[in-house]
Amino acid sequence: FLSFFIGPAYNKSYNELQYVTTLKYNDTDRYIFASIDRETISASLRINFNLNPELTLQYWGQPFIATGRYYNHKYITNPVAEKYNDRFNTFTTGQAIQGIDYFDIDEDLDGTVDYSFDRTDFNVQEFLSNLVLRWEFSPGSTLYFVWSQTRSGFNDSGRMDYFNDLGDLFDNGIDDLNNVFLVKFSYRFGLR
Repeated sequence: FLSFFIGPAYNKSYNELQYVTTLKYNDTDRYIFASIDRETISASLRINFNLNPELTLQYWGQPFIATGRYYNHKYITNPVAEKYNDRFNTFTTGQAIQGIDYFDIDEDLDGTVDYSFDRTDFNVQEFLSNLVLRWEFSPGSTLYFVWSQTRSGFNDSGRMDYFNDLGDLFDNGIDDLNNVFLVKFSYRFGLR
């Protein structure tokens, strides 16, 4: 007996006020927010294969990719202002100077950097999988062989590139690869 299930999922969202960081400016806290476009794609894959009533093979895998791109950085001016647009001030092009992986802010436009913060765009890739072989060698007594693998990757592009992101999970460029092998044995003792 063979059963197969795949459950794909896709989500795209936008938030105009996503928290980024808190900094000091003129002895006051400066709460930095930004607009963010987020995109997530994932799937759950399950395969069950019964070779016979005593021997089964089960596989579960889940690829997952999430991206976020921050833009229109702003700072909070009055969080309880009656008008929504009076609650924050969006940095102009002259105030926010983007570097490779940071932003320099010249809030008062005097030509001097007042503060800086890191660019926070992200692209996270992850693949989780489990493979389980179950052998019931005697009624109520079972032997399990388990292989669990986690693959993780990250870059700061903030862009979704479906095929390259999935490919990155299975090449040698991933950041983190963990394999776990387990054996579980249970034996049922009969009492007379």
